[in-house]
Amino acid sequence: MRPVSARERRLVALLILFGIVAAIHFLVVGPILANFQMRADRSDRLALTYTHNVRTIATIPRLRRQAEAARAATASFVAAVPNVDAGREWLKERLQAAVEGAGGTFREGGDAEGRPGWARARAAARMTLPQLTAALARLQNQPPWLVVETVSLSAGNTIVPGQSPVMDVEIEASIPIRPAAAR
Repeated sequence: MRPVSARERRLVALLILFGIVAAIHFLVVGPILANFQMRADRSDRLALTYTHNVRTIATIPRLRRQAEAARAATASFVAAVPNVDAGREWLKERLQAAVEGAGGTFREGGDAEGRPGWARARAAARMTLPQLTAALARLQNQPPWLVVETVSLSAGNTIVPGQSPVMDVEIEASIPIRPAAAR
């Protein structure tokens, strides 16, 4: 083996020094810088989360007012009754009041099967077309609003000119129910 010259020794020393610097960079400095970057990213995420939370907390009064308004509006769309049977009875009474309030003759009220969470009832009556119109308007324009599902009409053969014929009418209506809170 031949002796190594001074220039080659310097090159070998520089390569070893470069290797040591690279190793220190990849083994020590790199992970430290990556840790600083990770902490900076985490700090940014936490700052964004904090800003989001502050905005959310600031909206709580508005959200509370909206929830209270929605809760109050629910009373206009849902019947607060203890159970489905009580809901059917309430609905039959409402149908009877609408028919009699319009001037018709209420004949009978009956139960009808509805979807879960809904009360459904039917009413049979005798009335004229203007009375039917008034009864339907009364049913649909007073809260809590209900759904008139079917209206069946059968008019007799006796038609008197100038008078509205008396018809047999069957109305089926339903309304969503919410069990009333026990007091």
